[in-house]
Amino acid sequence: MGWVTMLVVAAVAITMIALLVLRRRGRAEEGGGSASVDFSANLALAVYLLVLAYAAVLCRDALSTSQADVQAEAEVLTEMYWSVAPIPEAAPIRAQIRDYSARSVDLDWPLMTKGQMSPIPTLMLEDMRAATIRLRPAGEESKGLQQDALSHLSEAAHARALRTADAGTGLESIFVISMIISGLLVIALPWTLGARPTLPSIIGDAVRVGVVVIGIGFIMLISHPFAGLGAVGPDAFKAAQKQYDQIDERFPVRYAAE
Repeated sequence: MGWVTMLVVAAVAITMIALLVLRRRGRAEEGGGSASVDFSANLALAVYLLVLAYAAVLCRDALSTSQADVQAEAEVLTEMYWSVAPIPEAAPIRAQIRDYSARSVDLDWPLMTKGQMSPIPTLMLEDMRAATIRLRPAGEESKGLQQDALSHLSEAAHARALRTADAGTGLESIFVISMIISGLLVIALPWTLGARPTLPSIIGDAVRVGVVVIGIGFIMLISHPFAGLGAVGPDAFKAAQKQYDQIDERFPVRYAAE
């Protein structure tokens, strides 16, 4: 949001300064050179719109990918909970899965807006793997479920790695630079004619500035999958926590000594 505020303030300031200068030193509108300036401005506008559209597609793809990765991680955790639920010896692991899900929401998500991840859930995932390996379930069926749980743990670790990569993604600076430069050309080229501002020209200036600012501001707001508009939230993890309760109703927690 800071970038967007700075962009709006800078655009308004540049526009006001340009209009004041042209009002004092500008001349009456003349036709000389306007054709070439119009061509250059239209060319800059085409480049700006092309970069804007491509950046929007990239940002949207990043959002969709991150949402799918978060959903997949939550589903893997749920499947692991299903695997360990029938095993009496795995009651502590059920608590670890719940704790990992809750800590991921509380610790990871605030940091992911900055492209970082908390190390605590990572350690919890490693502890969970060690606890699952140390299980000594009775019966072949429980042993099979243990292997399923270990398989799901590997998938969860991979899913967390994907979420870490997603948190570190963002729109490449080349697109931002290209949008700003082409947008400035769209705004400023008509002013090079030095024509004194009139009501129609001021309206045109306002439209040009508005289009550029809104376009760049929108891209900046969706440039990170875990921050800004449409940011991927922890809804999938919260839904998984509710599913844990439903699984507990079918397989009440019991211990091996029972």
